[in-house]
Amino acid sequence: MAIIEIRVPSPGESITHVELYKWLVADGAVVKKDTEIAELESEKATLTLVADESGKISLKASEGDSLEVGSVACTIDTSVQPEADVETEEKKQTTAPADTEKKEIKPEPAKTESRKPEAKATTDD
Repeated sequence: MAIIEIRVPSPGESITHVELYKWLVADGAVVKKDTEIAELESEKATLTLVADESGKISLKASEGDSLEVGSVACTIDTSVQPEADVETEEKKQTTAPADTEKKEIKPEPAKTESRKPEAKATTDD
């Protein structure tokens, strides 16, 4: 059972604390690697905390807490993996194929320009 710690990153050189604004996942949720898990706010920036690995998350802080840069915000148990999105045969069979009917295309008759015969000038001499 491997448990990794997700630590609060530094948003800037002189910033030592950030506020945990909002958790984007629930405690005990199984997350995939690179999933956004929390929003952190400092005086100068808003940061998103991202899961470094896939696994079951355990929150170590509450929304509104002031967290020191480098402190542990949550842990991820990497021995618990998210279920793969596997498509079942039944789902494949019930999915209707995209419009596969062939429609007969009849060409339209070519349009011809009808010209009026030019009137010849006649003079009575």
